[in-house]
Amino acid sequence: MRYFIFRGKNIRRRPKFNPARILALGFLIVILIGTFLLSLPISTRSGGATPFLTALFTATSATCVTGLTMVDTALTWSIFGRVVILCLFQIGALGFMSVTTIFFFVMNKKINLSQRLLLVQSMNLHERSGIVGLIRRVLIGTLIFEGLGAVILATRFIPEYGALKGCGIGVFHSVSAFCNAGFDLMGDKKPFSSLTAYSEDPVILITTMLLVVVGGIGFYVWGDIWRNRNFRKLQLHSKMVLSVTLCLIISGWIIFYITERKNPGTIGNMAFPNAALASLFQSVMPRSGGFSIVSQPSLTGVSKMVTIIFMFIGGSAGSAAGGIKNVTVAILFLKALQTLTGKKRLEVFKRNIPEAQIVSALSIVVTALTACFAGTVVISLIQPELPFTGVLFEMVSAVATCGLSQGITPSLSTLSSIIVIICMFFGRVGIMTIGMAAFLRRNSTEKMKYPDTWVMMG
Repeated sequence: MRYFIFRGKNIRRRPKFNPARILALGFLIVILIGTFLLSLPISTRSGGATPFLTALFTATSATCVTGLTMVDTALTWSIFGRVVILCLFQIGALGFMSVTTIFFFVMNKKINLSQRLLLVQSMNLHERSGIVGLIRRVLIGTLIFEGLGAVILATRFIPEYGALKGCGIGVFHSVSAFCNAGFDLMGDKKPFSSLTAYSEDPVILITTMLLVVVGGIGFYVWGDIWRNRNFRKLQLHSKMVLSVTLCLIISGWIIFYITERKNPGTIGNMAFPNAALASLFQSVMPRSGGFSIVSQPSLTGVSKMVTIIFMFIGGSAGSAAGGIKNVTVAILFLKALQTLTGKKRLEVFKRNIPEAQIVSALSIVVTALTACFAGTVVISLIQPELPFTGVLFEMVSAVATCGLSQGITPSLSTLSSIIVIICMFFGRVGIMTIGMAAFLRRNSTEKMKYPDTWVMMG
């Protein structure tokens, strides 16, 4: 313990305020509370207590808005359990500090500086000016989008399930889609079937896709669009998010349609309009949505590879989506092009990207790749009977908090499940924290600098 010496007295130095640690601890506390609630007999349909690992896995997956499950949500959890899961992925998507802010608004209390810094960190921003107003707009926007989605989905579920249950299913799926959580209640049709029963229902598919895209472009982008309402006037971040999102969705749509059109295990037996819509759905969902309408194990090799890449990329920073984020990939891709063309600066939409952000983007990618690779290797060593591609698919889905699965999650051993839990937590908290560290850390003074030396590359 360090002390300052002042007038003969030992004065203990206060620890530095660390938003990243507080946020990580906050997520951990939410997960543990969710684990306790899901462990109660009231949370299950059978009325029995849930094994601790199953409750922990489900609570982590919900809080980290992932969607991977060891047990089917509809067949396992009671109404109470489903409400707990819904609350967990709602808190996980907005960030626990954003939810805490609701109470400050209700109680009309002032938000102090340290709380504002936590909000900035939880929203993945780099400045605190206007953060309270942004949080207020985020909360209002979330209620509006989720409410509209719930109403539209309920019109399709009520004729099948009745008024009360149909509305409940509509609300659950709307919130799950907007939060990019990937949890569903379709297990009564077939366990772990996601939305495959509605693969030819355009209302459900289009509504779900719109909710996933809106929830995945980022809260900051919402506010920018609302303020300017003109692409040319948008901030650079918003322009990049919208441009990259559109490019990924369209390119994925084309690739999935071409590679799966003759595959009877996915869209090969569908008519052209349904096959085209299913391909678009498959292009959107790996960006952290987590829902599926075709069998993921039945995808062709090319489609599996593209899905893994899209899951790894994810959505936008400051959103409910996971992954390394689309702007991160765009910066590295454009940096590679800039290097090949011989330009000294990375310029995008007539703006210069600082070198520090390029280094941060590279750090995020390397860290995420290391986590995916290490988790895949360890689980493959623990359970060599599992297909390596399936394990890789599952690990990328966990680190990127996507939720798409090759169906091996229920087959994971205790140790493998713990590894996936750690990866989901890291994917929701760790990558975000590493990305923000580049903007929040203070530059240290280097007392010595070694000589520059060039090494061979390429």
